[in-house]
Amino acid sequence: MNAIGGALTAFFTLILRPFADGNAFGGIIFISLVTGAVMMALFKLVSNQQAMKDIKAKIGAYFLEMRLYKDDIATVAASQGRILKANLGYMRLAVLPAVVMIIPVVLIMIQLNLRYAHRGLVPGETVMVKVRLAEGVDAVSERLVLSADDGVAKASPAVRIPSLGEIDWKVRLVEPGMRTISLTSDAGEIKIPIVGTTRTAPVYADFGRPSVWESIANPGAPRIPDAMPIKSIAVSYPAMDFSFGLFRLSWLWTFLIVSMAFGVILKYVFKVE
Repeated sequence: MNAIGGALTAFFTLILRPFADGNAFGGIIFISLVTGAVMMALFKLVSNQQAMKDIKAKIGAYFLEMRLYKDDIATVAASQGRILKANLGYMRLAVLPAVVMIIPVVLIMIQLNLRYAHRGLVPGETVMVKVRLAEGVDAVSERLVLSADDGVAKASPAVRIPSLGEIDWKVRLVEPGMRTISLTSDAGEIKIPIVGTTRTAPVYADFGRPSVWESIANPGAPRIPDAMPIKSIAVSYPAMDFSFGLFRLSWLWTFLIVSMAFGVILKYVFKVE
């Protein structure tokens, strides 16, 4: 699973490279177009298009029947029942294509979240590094040390919060680039990347222990060694959003709106029922 996630991350980094230098919205539009095309192609391939076409024709006939016999309450009621039944049949035919489409959509959204949920730091900016300790570990006595490379500096000493089982630090980016901080205990070490660039790049804001879910939801991120007394790590990068005049939207809403718009257009291009 880690290998698949890493391969997907490398693939998306490659195809989004033309949009990496300050053109995040262009990357969203490109991926939305590709997603819409892939979804329409999958839907057409997996679904029973002829059966869907027949059902839509029946629905059109039932609506016409309602107009022709609008003064006959019994006929109109019967037509409405047949329309409802036909719509349920159409939905039944659409279930399998929808299930098949969910998998690639989820994988695409995970990759977009890595790149467009947060932005990298600029020199002088600080972030909070929050370490949640494993159950039963005392935040006061635990000998956990944070160290940083030359491009990052600690901006505060460790703040230990026993009631939350948490140890926090602030770190400041000193020089641009892909930097690293290390968390070390008696049981091991984990190196955490600090993204110090204005380019669009994977930004790992959360780190967990090795698991299937972690491999799917956070592909390519360092994993916390099992021996270390740490439950999770979070780095508070600034959120990224997109401006639309009076509105500012997250990447998720931007992607959903743009991809749905492309989907409506591509529906006619691919001739999908």
